[in-house]
Amino acid sequence: MARRSRTAVAAVVLVLIGWLHLTGAASADSPNLVVNSGFESGTLSGWSCGSTGSAVTSPVRSGSYALTGAVGASDTAQCSQTVAVLPGSAYTLSAWVQGAYVYLGADGYSSTWTPSATGWQQLSTSFTTGAATTSVTIYLHGWYAQGAYHADDVSLTGPGGTAPAPPPVPSGLAVTGTTSSSASLSWTASAGATGYTVYQGATAVATTAATTATVGGLTAATAYSFSVSATNSAGESSRSSSVTATTQAAGGGGPAPAWHPSYLSIGTVYTPGSTVDAYFRTLATHGPVPNYGYEYLIGGDFGNWAATTTTMVGHARQLGMTPVMVDYGMNGNVDGTSVDFTNMQNSGWLTTYFTALKSAAQAANTAAPGQPVGWVVEPDMLGYLQQNYAAGYGGNAAAMPAATGAAYSSGVLATGTDPAFGSNLRGLTEAITYTIKKYDPSAFVGWQVNTWGVRDALKDTDSQGWAAGRQSVTQVATQVADFVKSADIGYDADFVAFDQWGQDFGILRDPNPAGDIRYLNAAHWSNYLLYVQTIRQSVGLPAVLWQIAAGHLNSTHTPSPTYWNASGTFPDLDDVTTEQDEDSAAPYLYGDTFTSGGNNLAFYGANPGADPKVSVSGSTVTWGSHLPDAAAAGVVAVLFGAGTGSGTYGVPEMVGTNQTGPGDFGYWVTRTQSYLAHPTPLP
Repeated sequence: MARRSRTAVAAVVLVLIGWLHLTGAASADSPNLVVNSGFESGTLSGWSCGSTGSAVTSPVRSGSYALTGAVGASDTAQCSQTVAVLPGSAYTLSAWVQGAYVYLGADGYSSTWTPSATGWQQLSTSFTTGAATTSVTIYLHGWYAQGAYHADDVSLTGPGGTAPAPPPVPSGLAVTGTTSSSASLSWTASAGATGYTVYQGATAVATTAATTATVGGLTAATAYSFSVSATNSAGESSRSSSVTATTQAAGGGGPAPAWHPSYLSIGTVYTPGSTVDAYFRTLATHGPVPNYGYEYLIGGDFGNWAATTTTMVGHARQLGMTPVMVDYGMNGNVDGTSVDFTNMQNSGWLTTYFTALKSAAQAANTAAPGQPVGWVVEPDMLGYLQQNYAAGYGGNAAAMPAATGAAYSSGVLATGTDPAFGSNLRGLTEAITYTIKKYDPSAFVGWQVNTWGVRDALKDTDSQGWAAGRQSVTQVATQVADFVKSADIGYDADFVAFDQWGQDFGILRDPNPAGDIRYLNAAHWSNYLLYVQTIRQSVGLPAVLWQIAAGHLNSTHTPSPTYWNASGTFPDLDDVTTEQDEDSAAPYLYGDTFTSGGNNLAFYGANPGADPKVSVSGSTVTWGSHLPDAAAAGVVAVLFGAGTGSGTYGVPEMVGTNQTGPGDFGYWVTRTQSYLAHPTPLP
């Protein structure tokens, strides 16, 4: 009897072990790493949710509590938790959710979402950590103005890591170089650090993943105190001992000349040449010429950068325009989404690039010593990098590799004399700006960003309503700003440049403009200015609008000077012939009245934001000038024109139809000269 009892007990134990094996082995091998995963503490312990999250008793999927996120018009109610993991390991993240547009993901890795979960629905996504990853931040959130969401039973399975401690204080902080407006620092890496914060006095002025940093925006011949701390997911170390850096005296016997006037100025794409220059000289007899002329330096033409710059600077200045060079070198004039990423890691390419950049900057300084020459740097580069690669690096440009060392091995920069820029995208952008100003001290420089670096949000007000759509534009702009700030585009820079497609949209000939992302009405241009304002305020620089198309909308009521059209009217553009393509940029910025009908009338007459400068009377639409709005948003200059060579639309850049026929340029020049006679003062 006793033997049978022991046998029976053993059998029961074996059955239980087998059941536990079947139901619990996965947990034993891959435990749930999420703290308070079911919110059963009745609180949000372990989670970071701000004031928008709470643990509630209904609805719940299991247990007694679940998470509710109170989504608002300007808040997605995100809740997040940082979890220790192992490098190079596979993980599965899941959660049960309810609500509209609920998102689950891990920062820098994968995410998933549901547009509508009326009952409990499980979301799941998998990812593999990077070679140096020791923690990930998981998150849940809803979407603007879509109502509250609920979540329960959050799970992250995979091998657990050791929660890191804050790193030790960095050592070896030293000043490696100074200019009249910057100081460069280096220090010894701290074990376990994932980033560093640089302090100027008591103020944090820079963050970086490298062990070097350059702080710009300083005053010449001034002493500054700097210290640095190390950070990781567990927190921040104490600050290091401080060092003092004294900036160099301003060169040239005084401050550099102002690069823009006290009013919102206008520029045009311009390629020097006998007939083009003759056109501009004739233009000057009718009124003011544009303030700026800009021309591309193409990556496929490195050997001619110096000569191109010399010609451009000399000719533009003779015509009374400030010259602006557009550095389109990193992608070699190939409009491809991966070219920049490949070339910025190629030492051979960067050796050629930096050598050409030095020669062009020297040529500008020789052609116009002590006079301002502008530089719009690397169109599309940052947009493509953010769009296609940033997520793999946690949205941090300082973690994206670049062969910046080529600037030194090529002899363009000198180790120990010039700042030590990091071998990453941040260091590369800093080195490019520094190189231009080293060899052309009077240069004014700005990096260009795009409206599509995350996605084009300018029409979000159409689908989400005015308030929510404007908030969405701001959120997308903030994401772009965060990335370009991690690339330190503000280092020793003078402005940030923004494009908007750069092509007259009439070439598309879409009979339903509301359905085509390339067509913009006054509300969309207002969203564009909001996008510009958000980013330029975030980076702390004025804005230059660049590559703005020059066409007009048909049936304009603006009279034509008879030297353009004997009839005194601007003829309609046929949207077929070269240089005869409609666009809404110039009518929006300069203001215009035009007759419309059908889909076009509904589209161009739309006014969801109740803009007092937009009105409709029958089939007549009136847009007042929005250049004062642009100035209020921090725009100091608008550069019109789409590109170079045959890619230019609607501006008098080259020989050919640009200077003949009823093309776009007559309207644009008329509006430009009329504006420059009474320009908008800057705030």
